[in-house]
Amino acid sequence: MPAASTSPRPSEAGRPVLRHLRRAAGLDRNPLCRTADRARSRLLVGAVLLAVLSVAAALVTAQVLLHDMWADARRTAEHRHPATATTLAAAVGTPGRPLDAAGAPATWAVAGAERTGTVAVPSGTPPGTKVPIWVDDTGALAEPAPPDSQLAVSAASYGLMALAAAATVSTAVVVARRSVLDHRAADAWEDDWKLVEPRWSGRTDHPGTGGER
Repeated sequence: MPAASTSPRPSEAGRPVLRHLRRAAGLDRNPLCRTADRARSRLLVGAVLLAVLSVAAALVTAQVLLHDMWADARRTAEHRHPATATTLAAAVGTPGRPLDAAGAPATWAVAGAERTGTVAVPSGTPPGTKVPIWVDDTGALAEPAPPDSQLAVSAASYGLMALAAAATVSTAVVVARRSVLDHRAADAWEDDWKLVEPRWSGRTDHPGTGGER
């Protein structure tokens, strides 16, 4: 005989969520439900909504940044052109660069005009080597427009940073509010216990009861 499943039914699993929603909305008529319980449910529901809004804000931030980055990259790409340079001397290592990276004087032609400059090449590159380069509209060396994959990674990074900042602030607010609610609940419990404890224990000498032991 197969063992009975111990996993909660969907309706049972959703009951805590519905209970918190009812409490947060003030619809829980349970006589044992305290004001502190309602406040905690409102805090929980508010924290969930805040988390959803934070994720949505991070996604919107990433989308807006990605759109702006794409627009900038397209404008940059309109003024970047591939060219081929020819090294004039052996590559010489440059301080601060990796050991396999170096620079070499080179020449290239743009719109019939000869330009010279130092291009980045692997260490040990001999003279006369053809090197692909990028230039701007004036023929000067320039960086190419970043690829879409790099822009997507950058936008996602900014979105994650925005999400992390929102999560940090939200967590701090929720923790502070929960601490206040716990202190209030503890104070209320002590006040109620002062009234209930003498009757529960059978004592009548508690201050304010008007009796003696």
